[in-house]
Amino acid sequence: MKLEKKNVASALAVLCLGMAVFLASFHTDHAGVAGTTAGSVRTSVQISGDLSVDDVKFVEESGETRIDFDALKAQNPDIYAWITVPGTGIDYPVLQKGDAADPYDDYYLNHTLDLREGYPGSIYSHAVNQRDFEDPVTILYGHNLKDGSMFSGLHEFEDQEFFEKNHQILIHLPDRTVTYEVFAAVDYSDELLPCAYDFSSPGEVRRYLADVGSCAGNFREDMEVSEEDKILTLSTCYSGRDDRRLLIEAVMTESVQIR
Repeated sequence: MKLEKKNVASALAVLCLGMAVFLASFHTDHAGVAGTTAGSVRTSVQISGDLSVDDVKFVEESGETRIDFDALKAQNPDIYAWITVPGTGIDYPVLQKGDAADPYDDYYLNHTLDLREGYPGSIYSHAVNQRDFEDPVTILYGHNLKDGSMFSGLHEFEDQEFFEKNHQILIHLPDRTVTYEVFAAVDYSDELLPCAYDFSSPGEVRRYLADVGSCAGNFREDMEVSEEDKILTLSTCYSGRDDRRLLIEAVMTESVQIR
């Protein structure tokens, strides 16, 4: 199916009453803090008190980027991937709570990779997602912060010119590198997506794509995306709009094994 930009944002269905209390807490937690200034890109990212990006990310003579996952896992075994969004300052480990009893555990919303509580938190996924990015829809979360860190740089995609020129997301895993192409940047509700949609169902993935396509935002009109694709959703908050989320939607285009 082809996603078509609509002029009017859709009214999305609310979750069942039984989830209301849970979601109210989730919404509050994901409010974030004031956003970054457009165009700000950090060049030296400190990923923990002991490690910077330069300590664990390097380019081999072949030109291929490598991540020292051994060093990262020595810091925290919950680190399972690395995300880079070219054109922004997003260059971070991705975490998932390994012993989470709740599939929607938000521990890393308010914990850094060295387990300190509070901001800036971490880039993370819920345990409802597998760690191999092979789910029909994988969702990563991160804060929108004043200093431009974490997922603040996603707001660059709200600018039409930036959106047209920057459309790649890279996910590094211990055994391969995955490339995604961005097809949408939309203003969405703050509902908990894995609860609102059963992404194991192709029909539910189609419904999700249709809902994304009916939102206000930027779209790559020449891209065909269907329930057969593997989709990556990056989610962050707005400054002063606690009931909305910015979603960056991308589709997997390449998965290259590390030699």
